[in-house]
Amino acid sequence: MTSRMQRRGPGSRAGGNHPTRLELLNAATHLASVEGLDALTVSAITDAAGHAKGTFYVHFDDRSQIIAELHRRFHDDLFSSIEARTAAMVPGSERARVRIEAFLDGCRSQPAVRAMLLEARSLPEIASLVEQRNAEAAEALKADLRGQVAHPSETARLLVSATIEVALQELTTNRRLPRLRAALSSFIPTQEKLGMTE
Repeated sequence: MTSRMQRRGPGSRAGGNHPTRLELLNAATHLASVEGLDALTVSAITDAAGHAKGTFYVHFDDRSQIIAELHRRFHDDLFSSIEARTAAMVPGSERARVRIEAFLDGCRSQPAVRAMLLEARSLPEIASLVEQRNAEAAEALKADLRGQVAHPSETARLLVSATIEVALQELTTNRRLPRLRAALSSFIPTQEKLGMTE
């Protein structure tokens, strides 16, 4: 039995939580949030992280892959915080409202990163990730809308789209927009509307 050496070079992926990989991701996040997506070049990332350009390719194939990883990290953290906030709640209208509020609050907590990711969604390699995350969010909302509305899947997809629009408006104005949030919440049926008052 022979031992194999770990391959180094383009795409070797020296571990998802490898310190150098995290330094590159943090540098990319900072650069993109301060200077925008156009500033996110391999050279700029490695310079900001204090590593040689070749080091980048030990962890990522190209610029697109690090942008995709930034997208994944942001949404993993965001979805985890939503789940933590709603874990003890029973499925239903109130949990749907809390999910939406948690999403909007999460986007507002990292406006520069969210702005960069919104800019990136026009990139073909990011579009499929956006679609996947939207589908995940709709699936979570569907569980809360089942039995509450006639078409839970379609309603959930529309709510996800409307929530993204509110997040974009809050990002653009750089402030919380309570009236838009209230309008969004009004699309979710209440127990009173369902004739479920006690």
